[in-house]
Order: sequence, then structure tokens, then C-alpha cells
Amino acid sequence: MIFIRKIKSGIFHFYVFVKKIETNTQAYFAEKSVSKWLSKINKDSPKVLIGANVLKPNGVDFHIHSIHELSRRNTHLIPSDTILNKIRFNDFFKNYIDKINPLSNSTLHSHVYPNYINWCYDKKLKNPNIKWIHTYHLHYYNDHGGGEVLDWQKEFNRNFIEVASKADVKISVSKWQQLLYKEKFNIDTLYIPNGVDVVKCDKANADVFYKTHGLKNFILNVSRHDPVKNPKEFVLLAQSMPEYNFVIIGNGLTKELFKEHYNTSAPKNLTILAKMSQLEVQHAIAASSCLVSNSKREGLPTLILEGMAQSKAVVVSNEPGSMEAIDHGKYGYFYELGNIQDLKNQTLQALKDTIKPVKARQRVLVEYDWQVVIKKLDRLYNA
Repeated sequence: MIFIRKIKSGIFHFYVFVKKIETNTQAYFAEKSVSKWLSKINKDSPKVLIGANVLKPNGVDFHIHSIHELSRRNTHLIPSDTILNKIRFNDFFKNYIDKINPLSNSTLHSHVYPNYINWCYDKKLKNPNIKWIHTYHLHYYNDHGGGEVLDWQKEFNRNFIEVASKADVKISVSKWQQLLYKEKFNIDTLYIPNGVDVVKCDKANADVFYKTHGLKNFILNVSRHDPVKNPKEFVLLAQSMPEYNFVIIGNGLTKELFKEHYNTSAPKNLTILAKMSQLEVQHAIAASSCLVSNSKREGLPTLILEGMAQSKAVVVSNEPGSMEAIDHGKYGYFYELGNIQDLKNQTLQALKDTIKPVKARQRVLVEYDWQVVIKKLDRLYNA
């Protein structure tokens, strides 16, 4: 037995030794990759540095990646996707961000994350010839914290007001938010909306979704387990319309979750699917008959704009960002948050409408198409 224990102990220590070597090797090559990337960033100018990139599938991530992909300027994501696949986000800002040295003809474009906003502010103080642009997406409200703004959300809000407001150019992605920042904080912003990639929307294929999931002509919601996204009201809508099929797509959503956390039961006519890629979501929209958003807060909802780009009927809650997207009912339908009967009535009207969805696509093409939006940003970069 002693001999066997010694063998097991030896195997364990050998395993620890191998893992240590593996970790050190990965760290070495990660360091090499970051150093090479930093060298390119510091040599490759003039440029626009866009951040902070966190490589998460959310509206802000899609926004900054679209700028990077579509701008005619020489842009870089800070940090790049490749770097984020090698090191952690916090480690990058702790160990590497200060090794980037933007020149006087550089433009820094910040979004949301205080660590990057603070870095932009510091660089601007040291070199006044650098141009700093900040885009305001959405303030944090009690709805984001499930009833009370969390400490980290308060810190983000403070940073938006006290630091980001010092940028040379400040942008709001919605008109309602532009008004809020002026009236509440006396911060002047330009209105340049969230963009929607109509080219990607037009690649949507309902048959792809149908062949994968066997579903079509359903009422769709794309959400997540998040108080501000309010998925419970979509479940309640499905319960109230048993003769229709419903699909909800989102990270962490399950029948058990709805029962235990939201105190409601997912009905048989509701299919719950896991988180999908942006293109897969486009296929789902194409296969749907109506797109519903129950969100309590939006800056300007990209998902709804994508549905409008596909000429789908949309139903949204009566919160400012969503109402702006449909121009207060001109291009879609809205319901009073918390009123499920109203939600049902508006959804039934949307399902019958063949006029607003067509007009909605034209609205997107004129105001929200990335091909239109990126020209406005490039003019700022070039000024």
C-alpha cells in the first residue's frame, strides 16, 4: 500500500509539473503575441483606436466591431480579438494598455468601460493634439440591478458623467438619450444612432433555421436571464396565446429557470433555445412571423432594428429606446410594460399588419443602416 501511495503521489506531482510547464509555455507565447501586436499598434499610424473590446456577443460589441469592419479609416480594436483569446481582459489593462503610445494624429474612441475611458482621458491630458471621441450607449438604471443600481453600475455611471464628459466629441446613440444628457447633466452630445448591418440581415435564411430546429411562423423573442431584458413577460404572452407558437432564444434560459426564478411555467407552445450567433439569430428572425421585445431599458435596440430591416412586424415595450426605434408606433407596435393583455392585443394586431413592416425596412435603410451611419463617424475621424 505504501508503494502504491508513492506511485500515486509521484504521478500527481508529475502532473502538476507538466501543467506548470504548459502554463508557463502558454504565458510565454501569449507575451510574445501581445508584444508583437503592441509593436504593430505603435508603428501603424495614423489610426483610430476603438475600445474597450471585451469580445462578448452584445449590442456594444456588435457596435464597435461594425465600426472596425466598415470604417474607411485605419482602425484597431483595443484590445484585439486575437489578444483577448490569449489573455484576460483585466490583465490586458493591468499590464499592457499603458504600452500603447498614440501619436498626435490618432483618434481614441471610447465606449462604456471605465478602464478604457480613463486611459483615453490620461492620454488626452498628456497630448492635447490627440482627438478623443466617446459614445454614450445606455446609463445604468434600477432595472439593470433588479430593483437597485449595483455598486459597479454606479461606478460606471459616475465615470460616464465625470470622465467621459471631458471627451472632445461626445455621441449619443439615441435622440431620447441625447436629450437626457443635456437636461440632467448639461452634457452636449451629437446624435449618431446604433447601426444595423443590413447586408448581414439580408443573408438571413428561414429555411436554415427550419431545417435546424423544425420551427417556422412563430412569435420570437431574443433575450437572456437579466432583469432588464424581462423575459418573464414573453412567457406570460405565450401562456395567453396557446393557439400560437412561440420561440425564445437566450443564454441561461430554461423551463426550470422560469419556474424557480420568475415564478412562472413555460407553456407547451413555447420553445426555449440556447444562445445563438448573430447570423443564427438572423435566420431565426427570418423564420418568425413577429418579433417581440419586452425589455425595460434600451439605448436603441439593435435587435428590433434587425427585425425591421427584415420587414418583420415588431412589438416593443413602451420604454424610450424601443419607442424611438419604431417612431412611437409609426413603424411597429408597443405595449404598456406589465400589461399582458395589452401585449397580447398589440401582438395580434402586428401579426395581421402587412404595411408597417415594409415601411419599417425603409426607415432602417434611411437612418440606421451601417452604410449610412459609418459615413457620419468617418467624417468625425477625418475632421
